[in-house]
Amino acid sequence: MSIKIILLKDFLKDVKQLRKRYRRVEEDVEELVAEIERDNFRGNLMPGFGREVYKVRLANRSAGRGRRGGFRVIYSLLNENTVVFHHIYSKSDKDDVSEGEVQRMLRALE
Repeated sequence: MSIKIILLKDFLKDVKQLRKRYRRVEEDVEELVAEIERDNFRGNLMPGFGREVYKVRLANRSAGRGRRGGFRVIYSLLNENTVVFHHIYSKSDKDDVSEGEVQRMLRALE
């Protein structure tokens, strides 16, 4: 089974902003995309959203940080073979995303 990956406009905008400080952010994201395309879903399932939403820790190789101090990526399963990337942020910029932010991201798909 082939997994289709959708990178939303807001996600690409986040990557563009992060690239100003972390030149290898795109490489880090590409590795995660490749893993998910191999049907290896990473991250913690975020309960209570009515669909599978994951938050995954992603190493920031530009800053020499591992997963713990790196990036966070929010993605969801649109259906069994389509994954949507919503948001990426640096742990040094923001501690967490609120439930309201995630709800807003999911509503943008409707």
